[in-house]
Amino acid sequence: MSTMSSNTPVPIDEADLHAYVDNALDAARRKEVQDYIDRNPQAAQAVAALSGQRQLLRSALSSIADEPIPQRLSLSNLIRERRQQRRWPWQMAAAVFLSLGIGAIGGLSLRDRTAPAGGISALAGEARASYAVYATDNLHPVEMGPQQRAELLSWVSSKLNQPVTVPDLTPSGYRFSGGRVVATEHGPAAMFLYEAADGTRLAVVMRRMAHETDTPMLQHSDGHVGGYAWAVRGLGFSLVGTGRPEALHPLADEVRRQVQPTPSTGANPRSRAMQRVALLE
Repeated sequence: MSTMSSNTPVPIDEADLHAYVDNALDAARRKEVQDYIDRNPQAAQAVAALSGQRQLLRSALSSIADEPIPQRLSLSNLIRERRQQRRWPWQMAAAVFLSLGIGAIGGLSLRDRTAPAGGISALAGEARASYAVYATDNLHPVEMGPQQRAELLSWVSSKLNQPVTVPDLTPSGYRFSGGRVVATEHGPAAMFLYEAADGTRLAVVMRRMAHETDTPMLQHSDGHVGGYAWAVRGLGFSLVGTGRPEALHPLADEVRRQVQPTPSTGANPRSRAMQRVALLE
């Protein structure tokens, strides 16, 4: 239940943010938490940090994720051993000491590690860089114009290995000017360019995400270029421009509302297996 009564919403706390990251909320509560995150930058940063830690642990353990459970660690064998031998106090103390030691070592090894390479921060930087190169070019800002929309979408979809659409920002005062495929350190990305009547330009950049595949919308900036970045079901998005954050946020919300990526049929078996593991957690 997401409400205490019909008129009293249940407050959103840290446990809800953890459950959001772990995909453990029902649809109604998840929407309430998502709306809360969108309205609270500190909560969004906390969720991004939790998502990064979760993905970091998954990446660190991915090499053994598909290995079979050793027979000695099977539930039936552990129960049998538990019944057959008595665990003495010193053995329990040793086990606790060992587990604390391993935890401390693990904490030290992970403490100073940065967010996963290719994650949402990397996408934000790539989007700003692409904007700086192409949105300021008055001769060739796009590879294909709006009259080549179908050809552009076919090209982009083949590079990203899944169908994509061009968000419509005309009601917000920005007409679609065309787009191109841009190269990034983490694979090809699509860049769609938009222009307002006064010449102000926006860009929407999207690419496949190997890490941080589902994140809330986060604000980013570097100098006079900034915007918002997020990821949904393995596809990352970033809207960038030179406007004020409060002016760009509604545009980013509109892009997110329109663009709903579908899972790629070309996903490898290992990715599907990891998704099944996530659903069971």
